Amino acid sequence: MSEIADIQIVTENLASTLEPSLRVVKAISPSWNFIIVFAAIFLMVINKQLYSLRFRMMLSVLSQPSDSDRMSREWNPILSINGLTVFVSYIALLALVVQKIILVFSGNTGLYGSFSFYLDVCTFIAALCIIQYLFITLYGWLFGIESATTHHTVTHLSTMAILNIGLIVLGLIMIFYPTKFILIIISSIVLIISGIRIFKTFFEFQILSKMNLFNIFLYFCTLEIIPLSVAITMLCRLVVTNCVL
Repeated sequence: MSEIADIQIVTENLASTLEPSLRVVKAISPSWNFIIVFAAIFLMVINKQLYSLRFRMMLSVLSQPSDSDRMSREWNPILSINGLTVFVSYIALLALVVQKIILVFSGNTGLYGSFSFYLDVCTFIAALCIIQYLFITLYGWLFGIESATTHHTVTHLSTMAILNIGLIVLGLIMIFYPTKFILIIISSIVLIISGIRIFKTFFEFQILSKMNLFNIFLYFCTLEIIPLSVAITMLCRLVVTNCVL
């Protein structure tokens, strides 16, 4: 009898310890996250089907500089449906990543898990990109280097198209596995590709504008590096102190 009792005790303890527990991610990845990613997929498919050649040219800008010049001559992607869909998808996907970073690292689901906060992040990123574009256009007009500044903006928009493909795949992974490790990988990929774009555009801008390297360095610091540094600093402060200032 004692052996039977011992067996029962052991099996009961095993059953309690091996009982599966559900991983709760509903508060971190609500249903509207899927809608955003699927909407970005839809826009990308529409863009590829209706404007296949233009879409391929945008994806090859980082490897084929001549495609940027061709786009600037034949059609301006910034003022086209292609550019608009790429820009909207980029803002939606990047804002989702930023929202998840703040949410997961701060743990404040009540403050940063809502759709309204996501819209605030979208507004901030969109405003930053639009202001950046306006300053680049104004700079090109003032110094008579429109070809160089147009190349800059076209390369930036084309990089958005490249990032959209990666963010769609990584976004789905992030929704199902909203962990710090996954978010660090996603943010690192975005920063690396953005760094490659800035480094590549720096020397191409010098060739097209004929300006000295010091002025070009100040130009890129003002329009690329400083805004990115300020945005990252605000994100870190928001995670640590719940305040951007």
